Amino acid sequence: MLYTLSHRFSVDATGRPLLPAAATMAGAGAEYRAGRPEAAERCCRQVLAQEPRHAEALHLLGVICTDRGETAAALEWLHQAEQETPNVARLQYHIGNALAAEGRHAEAEARFRRALALDPGLVDACNNLGTALRAQDRDEEAEAGFRNALVLRPDHAPSHYNLGLALAKRGELDAAVASFRTVLSLQSEPRPIDRMAEVHDALAQTLMELERYDDALEVCRARCALKPEDKRGEWHEALALLTLGRFTEGLPKYESRWALPGFRDGPEAALPPPAVPPLISLFGRRVLLRAEQGRGDAIQFSRYAPLVAELAATVTVAVPPDLVSLMRGLSGVDAVVDETAPEPPHDVSVSMLSLPLVFTTELSTIPCTTPYLSAPPDRLAAWRERLGPPARPRVGLCWWGSQHIPERSMTLPHLAPLLSLPGIEFHAVQTEFPEADLSWLAQRGGLVRHDAALSDFAETAALLALMDLVVSIDTSVAHLAAAIGRPVWIMLRRNPDWRWFVGRDDSPWYPTARLFRQGRAGGWEAVVEAVRAALARM
Repeated sequence: MLYTLSHRFSVDATGRPLLPAAATMAGAGAEYRAGRPEAAERCCRQVLAQEPRHAEALHLLGVICTDRGETAAALEWLHQAEQETPNVARLQYHIGNALAAEGRHAEAEARFRRALALDPGLVDACNNLGTALRAQDRDEEAEAGFRNALVLRPDHAPSHYNLGLALAKRGELDAAVASFRTVLSLQSEPRPIDRMAEVHDALAQTLMELERYDDALEVCRARCALKPEDKRGEWHEALALLTLGRFTEGLPKYESRWALPGFRDGPEAALPPPAVPPLISLFGRRVLLRAEQGRGDAIQFSRYAPLVAELAATVTVAVPPDLVSLMRGLSGVDAVVDETAPEPPHDVSVSMLSLPLVFTTELSTIPCTTPYLSAPPDRLAAWRERLGPPARPRVGLCWWGSQHIPERSMTLPHLAPLLSLPGIEFHAVQTEFPEADLSWLAQRGGLVRHDAALSDFAETAALLALMDLVVSIDTSVAHLAAAIGRPVWIMLRRNPDWRWFVGRDDSPWYPTARLFRQGRAGGWEAVVEAVRAALARM
């Protein structure tokens, strides 16, 4: 006798048969592994309709929500699963993942440790414990976690990648390259293209740190082939080419910045990338030049505004408000406006950092006549009166800047060898000070502060104009000092920004600049000692 489905299965409200929970969960797992999370979720909800406390279904729903970034819902599902099965290592691991996604790294650490206590061989928990420790700036413990994971499974790609990041952070660059290359060579399991793209990015950046630019370019191009719609590979290729001074190849690729995630925000992010106008389109037109990126970038590339003015009918420059007064001194510019104000009428607009491409700039044709900016006369007169006649050489110091690239900055105690030199009057020419530096300065002295009076870059330009020398990290102060024609010594981190090129102690952008570079091992001590020795010879 044949059994009907109703004899063997439950049915839902529409009369459709329901598989037993175990079979449905097997299907859910298969759908999830096949990359169909919506189908897996339907299976889980079908099981929960029959058995509301089914631990596996609750667990998998939590994982699916974590993948989607719905961490609050994920934790709700996972905690319900934990009430049913509190001693499951994988469940503790997934709770840790959801907590880490919320930035709750100490709690995530506890969950990963719990998972490993239940299953010491759970390599994913070992790896993710390392990432939770790294997020808490416990780098040595994190590295040990990644190494432990590789003891458990030598072909574990995520642990090789994370170990590479840890090695790169502490300056073991050759070892980091080996770790990243190991990830690319592993064939143990399929890996998402997005993850492989991240590995290419990290490898390319590390090779550039090592000044192995040809190798970096090869990796960048492989990355572009791997995921051509993602412009990060082209961006890194542009940086490598520009660092080598290969402007003809690099400048067009530099335009890929507009497509980088997060480069533009708000409504502007949804717009097509700005077009780069041909040079002929500027002739006799009303041109609007827009600043982009940092203040130093605006100062550096504003040098092109007078060249535009030779061609255009009118030139308007739009910059952040603290640059407006300074930029009004640009030759040939008709107006300088606050970039937050409504745009003035114009026929053509172009970003300042696209102007080298517009003018087909080569390394040998960089417009490098300085000064092209100057302090307003009234500001200069006020600062001259404030400082009084110089009794000894004045040196401006800038050691701290924007922390979006913290490696560019140093702390004030690093400059102690300079401050101990006799016969020099040192002035701080920056506006921000870390609290630790203020405490150190209060105890030691030897440096004149002006931050309260530096309300905009015109004020800073006036102060810098009265310095005999400026010693600065790579920040807007260095660009400003060079743009107004003051002697400036620039202290550069290992693998600095592309505009400083490779292996030079001079700058094609700034005739009055001298570059002091970190060695491959990094650290500021040798740089400061070289500056101190040069100062002592003045």
